Parts: sequence; C-alpha cells; structure tokens
Amino acid sequence: MRRKKLYAVAAAVAVLALTACGGGQTAQPSAASSAAASGTEASLAASGTASGKDTLIVAKQSDPSGLDPHVVTDAAAIICIENMYDGLFEYSKTYGDVEKALVEDYTVEGDTHYIFKLRQGVKFHSGREMKAEDVVYSIQRIIDQGVRASHFEQIESMEAADDYTVDITLKEPFAPFLTYLAHPMNAIVDKDVVEANGGSLAKADGGSSAFKLENWTPGSQLDLVKFDEFWNVKDTTVPKVVFKTIEDATARSTALRNGEVDMIMDVTEQEVAVMKSSQDVVIESVPGTFWEYLGMNCESQFLSDPKVREAVSYAIDREMINKAVKMGNATVLADANIPPTHAAYVGNNKFAARDVEKAKSLLAEAGYKDGDITVTIKAGSDWQYQVDAAQMIKQQLADIGIKAEVSAMESGLFFDDLNKGNFDMTVCGWSGFVDEDEYVYNLFKTGGAYNQQLYSNPEVDELLEEGRRTLDETARTEVYKKIQTILEDDCPMAFLYMNNYAVAMRNNVKGYTVHPTGTTRPIRDIYFE
Repeated sequence: MRRKKLYAVAAAVAVLALTACGGGQTAQPSAASSAAASGTEASLAASGTASGKDTLIVAKQSDPSGLDPHVVTDAAAIICIENMYDGLFEYSKTYGDVEKALVEDYTVEGDTHYIFKLRQGVKFHSGREMKAEDVVYSIQRIIDQGVRASHFEQIESMEAADDYTVDITLKEPFAPFLTYLAHPMNAIVDKDVVEANGGSLAKADGGSSAFKLENWTPGSQLDLVKFDEFWNVKDTTVPKVVFKTIEDATARSTALRNGEVDMIMDVTEQEVAVMKSSQDVVIESVPGTFWEYLGMNCESQFLSDPKVREAVSYAIDREMINKAVKMGNATVLADANIPPTHAAYVGNNKFAARDVEKAKSLLAEAGYKDGDITVTIKAGSDWQYQVDAAQMIKQQLADIGIKAEVSAMESGLFFDDLNKGNFDMTVCGWSGFVDEDEYVYNLFKTGGAYNQQLYSNPEVDELLEEGRRTLDETARTEVYKKIQTILEDDCPMAFLYMNNYAVAMRNNVKGYTVHPTGTTRPIRDIYFE
C-alpha cells in the first residue's frame, strides 16, 4: 500500500533536474540509452561496471558521528548508515510516498491495530535470519534511546505474534505512523549484534541492507562492500562503496573533476558554480527538504520577548542572503518552514520583504532603543555558507540597533551548545523529510527532542497533537497551516530558505536517482559506463 502523496507537484519534482555540465551532457538519459542500460543490468549486477571499475567513491563534507541508526542525527552519518540498514518501509522514488521494505504485507484494523507480515529469509550481515523479535526489539530500542522516541510514543502494545508477524496497537490514530516507519534511521537492527557490542552500534554493523561494513577510519573514510545475501540483491550493482570525508569544498570539487572521487553528495551552490563547466561532471538538482534558519533562544535575556524575535525576523533580508550565499538558487521562506511545494504550505508571506521600520517599531514597543541589545550568533565552522549567512545577519541587525557578534565553532562544540540551550542565536539547518509532523513536532513542541530554541506555546502543543491524530488529509492540512501562522508571530526561528538537493557525479556514473530527502539508497542502483 502506498501512502498519500504530500506534494502537489511530486511527480514533477521527482524528475526535475537542474543540469549543469559541459559538452552537451544531460542529467537524464535518453530513451535509447535508458533501454540500453536496462538491457545490461543483469551482467552489471555481478561486477557493477562495464569498464572494469568496481568501487564507487563518494565524497562528503564531514565525518559520521557514529554508526548507530537509533542515535545519530547528523547527515554525514545518515548517508552511510542508510546503506547498511533497512526498515519495515522506505521512501519510494515518488516523493511523498512510502513502500514496503522488510514488510511483505500488512493490514490495519480500526485505524489503530497494525499487523505486519515480514519477509521470510531476510539475513542480517551477521548471517542470522531476521525475525519478528528483532523488529519489536528495534522499535523498543528507538523508544528507549529517546532521539526519535516521539515517532512511536502512540504505541500502546507491541508483540511478535510469531517469527514473521508483528502486532502493534496504537493508543489512538496516528497519521504519520507509516512514514515514521520509513524514516531511514528507524532501522531494524540485529538484536544479537547490539547485545554483543554492549548495547551500542556506534562502531558496529547490525544491518541487513545492500552493503555491509568493511572498515571505518574516522576522519578519513568508511568502506562498505556488497552484501551478497541482501534480500533484494538483484538491485545491487556496485561491489564496493567508499565514503570519503573531504571537508574543504575546493578539494572536493577538484577531486571530482580529476576523477579521484565519483560523486559528491549534497553539493553546495559554490561547488556547482565551480564544477558546472566541467565536461566530465553531471549535476542533478531537485527541490529539497533541507531548510535553514536563524534560531533564537526563547529563554535568553532579550529574545524571551516575542516582539524582539519578530523584530529580528523583519530585519533580515532573506533574498539578499539567498543571492550572496546560495547564488539565488534556494527558495526563500517568507512564512514558516513548510515549503511552497508542500500541500501544507501556508502562504501568508509575512516576511516576504524586509521591513526595517517595522522592526524598529517592535523593539520600541518592547522597551529597547539602539544599542540596548547585544547577542552572539553561533554557527558551525564546518558549514562556511552558514557562517557567511550569520555575518550578513549581523550587518542587517545593526540597521535596527542590535549589536551582534558571530562565533564560528567546531561542529562538536557547536551542537553541544545548541543541545544545552547555550546560545542567543544560531544559524543552522534541518531536514523536513516527508510528513508535515516531521517539520514541526519535535522542533516546536514544549520539551520536544529537537526544541533547541526552548520554545513553548500551549496552543501550538495542542495543535501538534491534533495534527498527529487527524487522518482526514484536508482537515490535517488546515491544522498545520494554523501552526505555521502562530510560529510566524512567535518567531522562535527566523526561517531563511529551503535548499535544492543536488548531487554531482562523474559522467560515467549511471542509474542514480536524486531524491528530495537526500536519501542515498539509490546507490544500490548505480552502475558504471
């Protein structure tokens, strides 16, 4: 069963490609080349190549924080982990839908009772067959770890009815349930491997997906090799994948142009500008789900007043920052963080234009004059484009009499400060993935797992719960529009822009589908010409 489509333009988004390459290259193969590629897939499955190449080298910006799917939140880790693990469901190639993965079939009784029939014969990388008890263990472990516990907080009971059947009963209807089962980090893990490693998968492999861990050298690279007993092995063509950490953008783009690496995931606009003239590089881009924002600590000295936060939001020239930092290619967020391509987009356009006079008026209403407010804007030094945005925001805040300093911090210390609420303002980013709930619940619910802004509004809390239990799509969309309208006024964040998701590849890399969520599972479809 396929889940409802969330995006009105999902079909167009899936094939929309912003192709930047020389020599007449195109991001999508012609009908003839597609047919030819399809005809050679069987032979390619054994070696992953028609030219003798058997290793895909993928460059990424930062090192994984660890390899435990139930713990990590950083994109660098997720990129690697989702190729090692599978879930009960996974995102389909049509954005907004999910499809069965480790689930063979399922039924839903009375909106709250789910019966999942598992695929039989699925092997973990350890060689042991996956059973229903592993599924129950995995979901309970996700709840216990706390990072994504809210995805499953509506579970009332859960049991392995037999080796291949899992029964889950919810307390009440929960609209995003299947979508959360498809989240790449809500993976099914090998219970025995977890326990053999003292309860941690930080450096271990408890997965069952297309690739298994061969070696990880932190700070350098992570090597995965094809898992020959993968339940869907016919779709896996590349024998080996190497994820190489190259922090410097210039070094990454140079390595791709020189053929030292085959792909760069989530390329920045600056990298696109450098590489678009290369005849040997193809860049594909789709409207993505990674959005960036100026976060404001709602418990800090000055920013506890919503009028001050609103003034800050009016003071920001989003389009100017977009042009300078994103080459004008991002989509400015003039409302909240659910983008214009989404069915739940609110479209109020409150912050469509900078309004310095409005900002100054709000500060005056709050009792502040020029120079009274001093803040620090923190950003991660690994993400220069966010540091650059912070510097521009500093200058724009000066126009309304707010003194700001920018602190570019090592990523570990940066995230530690964010998680502790040790900041005034921060330029950061977050991925919305698929469901409306993912864009707002954990970030704006009182005490939410990712509510680093320490924001609290009882009305928003109730609406967030209402959105979760509302199954009618039209009614549910209206709930999320109400939430966004309140967020526009309370301004726990000044939303900046939604990014495209782009991948750069050597022109001999074929078969990869760029997905708005940034999922890298289509690596299993790659072959070389």
